[in-house]
This record gives sequence, C-alpha cells and structure tokens, in this order.
Amino acid sequence: MPKVAFSDSYVTIWRGTDCRLFLDGLSSNQVLNLEKNHVVQTAILNNNAKIIDLVTILNFGDFLAIIGYLPNFQSMLDFVTPRILQSEVSISNISNLNDVVILYDQNNDSGIGTIETKGDVTYAKVSGNMTYCIAAKKVTLESEPMDETFHEWRISNLVPWHGYEINSNQIPYKCGVNELVHESKGCFTGQEILTRMRTRNKGIKVLKSIDNLEINSHKVTTRGLKNSLIIDNQ
Repeated sequence: MPKVAFSDSYVTIWRGTDCRLFLDGLSSNQVLNLEKNHVVQTAILNNNAKIIDLVTILNFGDFLAIIGYLPNFQSMLDFVTPRILQSEVSISNISNLNDVVILYDQNNDSGIGTIETKGDVTYAKVSGNMTYCIAAKKVTLESEPMDETFHEWRISNLVPWHGYEINSNQIPYKCGVNELVHESKGCFTGQEILTRMRTRNKGIKVLKSIDNLEINSHKVTTRGLKNSLIIDNQ
C-alpha cells in the first residue's frame, strides 16, 4: 500500500488526568469519551471558531499522543498553555524523536478509529483508507515524499489537507472538515458560532472534486491532472 512521509508534522505527549476533558473543551469533535487504544481527529478552535490546528489524538491509556501540522505548533501551544491553569495537564514535544508516515489507499480489517502497535510502530486508523504510523527515528519507515500521487488520491477521495483546504484562518465549515464538528457534544470554544451556522444552514461549505474544464481557477484548493478540489456552497 502507498506510504508518504508526513514530514511537516509534530508529535506531542499529553499527560494528566484532565487531558481529555481539557481538549474536549477546545475542540470541535468529541474527545472526552475517547477510549484507550482509539484515535480521533479534531480541530482545536479559538473563540471565533477558527482553526488553530487540526490534530490527530491517540489515547494510549497513560497518556495521549497528538499529531499536528508543524507550522501551527507554536500557535497551538500559545493558545492552550495559558488555559491549562490548575488542570492536571502537561505537554511534551517529542517531534525530534519520532517520524510520522501515512498509509493510504488501503483496505484491511483494522477497525476505524483504533490503534494497534506492532513491534516498534503504532498504527492509528483514522478512516477506512488512511492510517497514521508513528515510530521512533531509529526505526526505518520506508515512504515516499508527499507528492502528486498522494494529492491525486486526495482529490479522488475528497480528503482535505493542511496548507491546501485546511486553513488556520477559517472555521471548520469552510475548510472541508465538516465531519469533524460533533453536533451533540458539550460546550467548546466557538460552539455558538458553529451551532448558529448549522441551525440557519448559512455559510456552510463542502469539499467537491470537479472536472478541471468545469471550474473557476480561483476556487481551486488542490489542482489535479483532470479533477481538482474546491470548497463551495452545498
């Protein structure tokens, strides 16, 4: 199965009994009920419901591992650190010790949303055809650069990506990650804005793959050979 290096990622370890509760209050998706050996993707949001970072959270029981987009790392840290206050939460950056590789276009029996460790590699299946792999740098994870082949696959499978569709200056409903907004979870930053948009069905965009001959170039977020991704009205 194809493998690409997520070279512009960071990996952090979160420890403390309040980690899931703390993250649940800052993110668009359900985190509080994340069970051991399970994984979830979510957007960490500011008070205006704009994305600070889109992260992948792995629950190992004793700690959480969080994978995010490296250009957003400092913004994420600056946002969450003052909010920890008296919560039992500590964050360690282990990016320099680990590599992240993405398996895609796969079809196996692993359960979606589950974590499995084989040898020195941890596999976190975030969707039916995408798995994140984390391993210490001493382990060789063969992979290809994140090139045109991966992005053509994304276009075909409507998969948004950092620096393309996922934009830290936008809210989730305008970044093609609508499915990461849990519609019935408890209070979280930016919730009122997203709830109002959903209730009024106003301003919500969706990710589409459109033939290059049929689109306006200014709407393109990822350009492919024949089709491209755009974020447009429903």
